[in-house]
Amino acid sequence: MSLGRSPAAGRIGVRSMIALASMGVSSVALASGSRIVLLSEQAGDDAIIARAQVRLAAELRAAGFEVDQGGVEAEGDARRIVETPAGGDPFATVFLRRAGDGTSTDVWVADHVTHKTVVRSISVPGSGESADRALALRVVELMRASLVESMVLPSADVTTPPAPEVKAWTREEVRMEPSEKKAAGERVVLGLGVAAAFASPDVGLAVAPALRVAWRAGRLWVLRAAAVGPAFGGRVQAPEGDATIRQEMGLFELAFDPRTAGPVEAYAALGAGAYHIDERGNAAAPFAGAHDEAWSALLSAGGGIRFRLSRVLSLELGSHLLLTMPRPVVVFGSERRAAIMHPGALGTLGVAVEL
Repeated sequence: MSLGRSPAAGRIGVRSMIALASMGVSSVALASGSRIVLLSEQAGDDAIIARAQVRLAAELRAAGFEVDQGGVEAEGDARRIVETPAGGDPFATVFLRRAGDGTSTDVWVADHVTHKTVVRSISVPGSGESADRALALRVVELMRASLVESMVLPSADVTTPPAPEVKAWTREEVRMEPSEKKAAGERVVLGLGVAAAFASPDVGLAVAPALRVAWRAGRLWVLRAAAVGPAFGGRVQAPEGDATIRQEMGLFELAFDPRTAGPVEAYAALGAGAYHIDERGNAAAPFAGAHDEAWSALLSAGGGIRFRLSRVLSLELGSHLLLTMPRPVVVFGSERRAAIMHPGALGTLGVAVEL
């Protein structure tokens, strides 16, 4: 819910006053228009609140803001704490404390630009780094949502316009679609491109369409499913005739794919799947042509580079080493002419969209 500022009665603990005052002195030289005060309860050893405060401070500093961290007494009045800005006039004050039920976190965000206070009780599933980051991102969304009001629906309550860097940061909230606001661990990526399969020197190069679906399981790991085929262009020649080769393959991969702030990202992946080959022989007289096919297990190892073109669109270049077990072979008469994917290679070029 969104509440207007009111002079609610309440007593701030002595330690709260000291924390707020010390932050005001230490920040007097900072650009107050882009300064945020981040507070949490001092009482008790709440590891979740402590980690969330550290993660939130890191997210805000990465966005280019000055962040002052501090602690206040647990019995202090939350509204009074956040609505009484510390020295230096920060543009926002955030207060985190454990909710009464012990399973969620109460978040108070006082926006000193619009003079509004937003209160939410946030519960995030799981634990560890992913849960800490999810909580921090939810708080960031609350802050942006409050500031968006002053840009979309200006009112007389906005006496001091936000600093330019605050406006630029808030505009991202206006432009972003709901699917873009998901945490990194909630993103689904769809990729489409072209692949070049090199089965062996005797078979040569084949070209095929490639489709990939990926789910980012966190900031570091991605689960991927890829299908390549049909791949045409492979051919085996011998005095007895020739054989045209058609190939299809499917892979499931686990990729180490850390997210970065820059436009270029790299990943490495290991996977396993299935490989299918279809052979059609064209025999010279007096031999007779034949048709055969085979299935094999497929192992892969590789990596790639991703170039971000926009927030949701990227260009990807990948390379994989492939190994079939058992290995398919092409036989003319009683003589083996080619071994397939033992090992082979696969190169891919395509675009990816985050849904």
